[in-house]
Amino acid sequence: MILSTDSTANLPVELYKELDIKMIPMQILLENKIYDDLSKDLPVEQFYKKMSEGATPTTAQINEYAAKEYLENLLKLGEDILHISFSTALSGSTENVMRVAEELNKTSKNKIYVINSLNAAAGEGLLVLHAHDLINQGKKIEEIVEEIKNLIPKAKSYFTVQDLKYLVRGGRVSKFSGFLGNMLNIKPVLKVDEEGRLVPFKKVMGRKLAIRALLNIAKEQIGDGKYVIINHAVCLQDAEKLAEELKQELNITPIITDLTQVIGCHTGPGLLGVFFMGK
Repeated sequence: MILSTDSTANLPVELYKELDIKMIPMQILLENKIYDDLSKDLPVEQFYKKMSEGATPTTAQINEYAAKEYLENLLKLGEDILHISFSTALSGSTENVMRVAEELNKTSKNKIYVINSLNAAAGEGLLVLHAHDLINQGKKIEEIVEEIKNLIPKAKSYFTVQDLKYLVRGGRVSKFSGFLGNMLNIKPVLKVDEEGRLVPFKKVMGRKLAIRALLNIAKEQIGDGKYVIINHAVCLQDAEKLAEELKQELNITPIITDLTQVIGCHTGPGLLGVFFMGK
């Protein structure tokens, strides 16, 4: 069985290789150049520096041509494929992958199973890691698909941002709310809801209180999940502080990883998020 996902799963790059998880990248257009998400040609530090200096990168979903080429190459390995994908409420990529998989399944001996994670960033990545564990337990692909779908409502994603202008640009926050929020130093805490949409959760005054809110949310909601992941966009110190507090309060050692460029296009530098399986 082949386990596959897309780059928005926001797992550490080395983990894809270590666990033999296949990954198809989304793409970024920056200064008239196209880059694959997670490409070494566009280090995250350089990417977010350019955004801070005023660059306005855009993203491209996985089109049907790219999805077909990717999946056909995986089918050549002679195994069934389980692909866990970005929320359909946030991108058309998953629907493109699903259409291609349905077409390929008509003629292929091995089958492709595509799961809409209804999540983003490491919320999607959590499901990938749990699928990997189930594969190692020797479960059949149909069982794994069912178990992962049952886990989707438990996958929790909460984050805060440093500057509201990036959410304004993406239409997630109105121009007036963004202007007022930045002027008053309001830091929103957002989440991915049950339908896979990005929605406001609460507002606090200042960065310190926003980080404290993420900690409190985790303390209140974390279940028995094996993994907790912290994503950050060039704010490693904040990520390490949150990780240390989670370790002290809950005896949990989170995985810390950079926020990929595709997600960062819409949230900007300074994003800090915590992702876990809820109760």
